[in-house]
Amino acid sequence: MKKITLGLFALLAIAQLSAQKLQIFGDLKNVPDGTIVSLVDGMANKTIDSSKSIGGKFTLGSKIENPSIYVLSFSGLPAKIPVFVGNDQMSISGDIKQAETIEYKGSASQDLYLTYMKSLTPKIQGLFGDKSLAASPAGASAKDSLAKQIELKEADLTTAITNLLKSNNQSPVSTLFLIQTTNFVPYIKDHIADLYALLDGQAKKGPFADLIEKSLQSAGIGRVGSVLPEFKQNDVNGKSVSLSSLRGKYVLIDFWASWCGPCRAENPNVVKAYNAYKTKGFTILGVSLDQDKAKWLDAIKKDGLTWTHVSDLKYWNNEVAVQFGIQSIPANFLIDPKGVVIGKDLRGEDLEKILASNIK
Repeated sequence: MKKITLGLFALLAIAQLSAQKLQIFGDLKNVPDGTIVSLVDGMANKTIDSSKSIGGKFTLGSKIENPSIYVLSFSGLPAKIPVFVGNDQMSISGDIKQAETIEYKGSASQDLYLTYMKSLTPKIQGLFGDKSLAASPAGASAKDSLAKQIELKEADLTTAITNLLKSNNQSPVSTLFLIQTTNFVPYIKDHIADLYALLDGQAKKGPFADLIEKSLQSAGIGRVGSVLPEFKQNDVNGKSVSLSSLRGKYVLIDFWASWCGPCRAENPNVVKAYNAYKTKGFTILGVSLDQDKAKWLDAIKKDGLTWTHVSDLKYWNNEVAVQFGIQSIPANFLIDPKGVVIGKDLRGEDLEKILASNIK
């Protein structure tokens, strides 16, 4: 009887330990045998586990400190599957070639992540569509009506995410989407302290909460009319470059990364402004949130970014980005020859317009 009792305790202990670790059980069609499936930490951009798929089946696992966003990647396949998980026992099934068929079971945070995506994605896509049209020559004739549509869609998106935050104020999924929407809805960015105050419990723990809290601590940095703080970081050749070394010029401090799609899409506008004003006392200092130096250098070359670039290759932990409370990229600050901020988060033609009004 004693041996049986001890055996039961051992089984219970194993089950408890298993429950304290993330395990993902995959069963996906159209995944060739031998495909390496990797679980990538979306914040650290680092692989934390990998497995070989046989018959479409694979298992991944890791101890998770805080629920967060991860990505499943497949060697030789373009598919990327985002999952928001903690120490869950989650199964994934469906067809890798048909994302809409994929089902997830066993993770409440993934269920909530999909709820946010279903609710917000159409609104975000509609807003991006109007903003892209407004920035194009085709939208010039309807600029005023498009501006009104953008304003209404931003207000609608703000209402939607506020309601979701209130309904799910204990989840770090809410914290993630709050961070993401600050990048393209000015009202949310300006009122992030009030929106963050709606959250509680687990939503105020982990990497997303850390980003917001650091941003709130540095909220005064970069305000228009203030002097931007000094910083130093190494350039592509390992030479230290200070912001103050550029004093006397108009300088755009541009936070970006090779892996950031919106940054790469914005680069042609930045290049255009640089070429128009580089001989008139304007320059750019690119601050990259890259980890891979080769990819960073390749993006600089491909996008024709012929100005000074710096990075410590620490991803989101880039010391300058942390100092300035950068939560999302692209982000930028435009300073005058005295180091005073005269513009921030300039997109499309906004940079050229403010340069034209200041550089005669």
